[in-house]
Amino acid sequence: MLIMLMAIIITAVAAPQHLNAQPRLVMDNEVAWGTVIPPTPKKEDQQVQRAVTITNAGDSTLEIGEVRVQCGCTSAPLDKKTLAPGEQTTMRITLSLPAGSGKLSKYVTVFSNDPSGAHVLRLSVNVLRPIQLESGFLAFNRGEVGVPSLAEVELTVNADTVVSITAVTPTPGVRVVTPMPVTVARGERAKITFEYTPTAPGPFNVDAVLRTSLVGYEAIELSGYGVATSQRK
Repeated sequence: MLIMLMAIIITAVAAPQHLNAQPRLVMDNEVAWGTVIPPTPKKEDQQVQRAVTITNAGDSTLEIGEVRVQCGCTSAPLDKKTLAPGEQTTMRITLSLPAGSGKLSKYVTVFSNDPSGAHVLRLSVNVLRPIQLESGFLAFNRGEVGVPSLAEVELTVNADTVVSITAVTPTPGVRVVTPMPVTVARGERAKITFEYTPTAPGPFNVDAVLRTSLVGYEAIELSGYGVATSQRK
């Protein structure tokens, strides 16, 4: 009788403990890369990465379901999705950098069976391009056949050096108006003007290249577009 009573007491005490066992997902709330200057235009230098540890700090199995990224510029695969109490896994974050300079903020949301709800991870980076173009596209003034049309590219140097820039173009009929070379120090801006004289009415395309002294950015390709009308009589 005494043994049965003790068994009932033990069961009564243990049952609530089992019922209250819960998983608990623990991870950082933010990944901040700070200011990033891509060393080259190569694809592998146009992204930042970080390994984030996820821990099951609860006392029952953690099941991680969907990992939702804010856009296609972010990937966040997991090494594993099922964690025993005290076990860890790694989420490998890759964030693609934008084409321009400036601050970028994105979010990764991790859904699991943690009763406290989804966990949101904020990603932030400040991108500073060594040579930042206002646009890689040359927009020529609407003109007419036989009359020069102008377009310009504006750039800023963020590299910690003085950069020498020479503009060249393989397109016949295009002339670089700005005296070459152009030297630009850190924090300075420069404008380079191109001139094209259309020989036929209709749309025209122009190619140009900025050759620079900055390692990794020796050649920056530009493209241009414009429309010419027939010459007035």
